[in-house]
This record gives sequence, structure tokens and C-alpha cells, in this order.
Amino acid sequence: MREPLTYAIARTAADAALHAARAEGAHVCVVVVNRSGITKVQLSDDGVGLIGVETARRKAYTAAVTGMPTARFAAFAASSAMAAAPVHLVDAQLLPVIGGLPITADDGEVIGAVGVGGADGETDERLAGRALEALKDLLA
Repeated sequence: MREPLTYAIARTAADAALHAARAEGAHVCVVVVNRSGITKVQLSDDGVGLIGVETARRKAYTAAVTGMPTARFAAFAASSAMAAAPVHLVDAQLLPVIGGLPITADDGEVIGAVGVGGADGETDERLAGRALEALKDLLA
């Protein structure tokens, strides 16, 4: 098993997403969690309210513990396969909303996740993607 997500990796991801958001004029919260869903870094821009902060955390948590982007998890949660066990009954922290992406090492192991909240879902997901782009050299 790989070492846990380092602070340097988590901070690099959060900084990249926040800088990208500011360049677009978006005010967001970025949360990076380890593979267990525990917060490593949280950066919240000026003007981001509680909902933006909490959705960022829960998106990161969901991506980490499921090992999949929250967009894919949202589709799964809405499927008939989950009708008997809605996600909020399985784990109240899961949030089937786009904007969370797992952080994976080169070998495919999920070591954490990034979640962005405060903008619309597509913007949140794009910014989370920018966080992952910034990690390419750190995850080798």
C-alpha cells in the first residue's frame, strides 16, 4: 500500500483549483481529503458560504471513499440498482453531485480526492480537474 496522501500533494491540488477559480472569477471552496475521506486541506475563497464549504467537503469525501468521480457516482445513485438502498441510507456523508474527483497514483490506487463547491457543478468539476492536472509530476 502506498504512503498516505501528503500535505504537499494536497496543498498543491487545493492551490491549483483555487487559482484556476480566481482566474475565471469564481469564488469556491476546495477540499482535499485522504483515501479515508479525512480532510487534509481546505481553502475557501472570500464570499463562499457554508453550503459551498460543506458540498466541497462531501464531494471530496464521496470521490475518495467510492474511488470514482462524483459525476459517475451521481449516475449510479440515480439508477434503479440503488432504489432499495438510497445513498443517504448507506452513508449520510455521500453526496451524488458533480465536482469531486479521486486522486490516483500512477498504479491506479486512490490516495485521496479533491472536491470543489460554490460554483455550478460543471465549473466545480472543471476546477477539480485543474487540481489533478497540477499533480501529474508529484504522483509519479
